[in-house]
Amino acid sequence: MSELFLAVDGGQSGTVAVLATADGTIVGVGRGRPIRHHEEPDAERFVGEGVTVAIAEAMRGTMEGSPIAVCCLAVTGSARMAENAARACVTAHQYLALESDTFAALASGTGGAGGIGLIAGTGTVALARSRSGEQIIRGGWGWLLGDEGGGFWIAMESLKAAVRDADGTGRSTALTTTLPRLLGEKDMRTVYNLVTGTRLDRTAIAGLATTVVSIAEAGDTVAAGILHRAATHLTDLLVATSAAAPFLKADEKIVVACGGVFQPDGWVTTRVARQIDERAPEFRMIVPRVAPVVGALYLALAERGITVDDQFQDRVAKQGRSFPGLRSKAVAPSAG
Repeated sequence: MSELFLAVDGGQSGTVAVLATADGTIVGVGRGRPIRHHEEPDAERFVGEGVTVAIAEAMRGTMEGSPIAVCCLAVTGSARMAENAARACVTAHQYLALESDTFAALASGTGGAGGIGLIAGTGTVALARSRSGEQIIRGGWGWLLGDEGGGFWIAMESLKAAVRDADGTGRSTALTTTLPRLLGEKDMRTVYNLVTGTRLDRTAIAGLATTVVSIAEAGDTVAAGILHRAATHLTDLLVATSAAAPFLKADEKIVVACGGVFQPDGWVTTRVARQIDERAPEFRMIVPRVAPVVGALYLALAERGITVDDQFQDRVAKQGRSFPGLRSKAVAPSAG
């Protein structure tokens, strides 16, 4: 009976679980709600629901009795809660709880080798890790103290710019009319009520970043300026992380860019790549073909000594057409 490997990736944008065999054949993918940091209100319930629902959906239809060799959990700031939730719903020979989803993000582009993982989803964080296990983390301070350049930051900067335009204290921008219409509101004053009344959570607010990109592409200089600043913040984070990681070898000078802000050939992606060429030319930036949860799968396989080479990664990536959850962990924004 073939062993199975279970991986879970959870963050502020959503939770994804993937179940696979030792040769990389995906047999199930599940999605759950975003999770919270362990010190946030009601964190245990959010983490429990996100992990449990994702695992249950991934396990649906699994051959009864198939052993799970390793369950790898890569989550944002709630590793112990996530492990407890996983243990309560599935039995595995080994549980591997990682303290940050950045480990999975990095592995999704390197197959588990060294480099720097740069995440810009709802929030931002960076991890430098060598193949020998040396590592440092920078960023990840959350929306109140940091996360500059992430989806939530982009959205909030755009809402603030729209408010200044509405008051006549800032430059004119299409954000002022487009954002309320997108949210089903009549103007920025009612958007204010929506945001401050907490009827729009962080994930839903971060989802506005996609619209900001569209507005910038249409020629809006205010939106374009916000995205340019986002790219600069992300490059600042990368440069600071590389400076703190002298242990990276020459062949580990790779930046794996993950998260909803880093769309392939997207506005922010191309500008970050350009700034890296100028400010850290020794690094090569890549955007993975698979979601970070696949990186968590690679780390689970590594626990059993399974090598994830280029051919292995190609085989997994080709399955993305059958399992859309392998490409993104974002859930649909909701104002409810």
